[in-house]
Amino acid sequence: MIAETEVTAELHARFGEAAFHEQSTVDRIPTLWVSRDTIREVVSYLKSEVDQPYAMLYDLTAIDERTRTHRDSQPDSDFTVVYHLLSFDRNEDIRLKVALHEPSLSLPSISDIWTSANWLEREVWDM
Repeated sequence: MIAETEVTAELHARFGEAAFHEQSTVDRIPTLWVSRDTIREVVSYLKSEVDQPYAMLYDLTAIDERTRTHRDSQPDSDFTVVYHLLSFDRNEDIRLKVALHEPSLSLPSISDIWTSANWLEREVWDM
């Protein structure tokens, strides 16, 4: 089991433990798999409602998983969209991932939450 951090405890309290699949990572950044149905609510909560908010969308990218052979308990997906957020108050990052399967590869935009997401979402769409 992965050690629970303060932010993962806050997320579990708000959304329930079943809403997330935690992934162990070498860089020890809390990494949570989130469903496409809740990603907007989760990022909005982390930006505006949580104590010591995650004010910066550091990166938004996607991974083509179709040829991956070593999944290491990661959820199955054709593509993974990755949101990397930064909290200046906490001096820590969090990584959120959403698994997508063909042919349903769309996600709701978060550009109204972070305007910087607009360009990043376009780049991911081009993928």
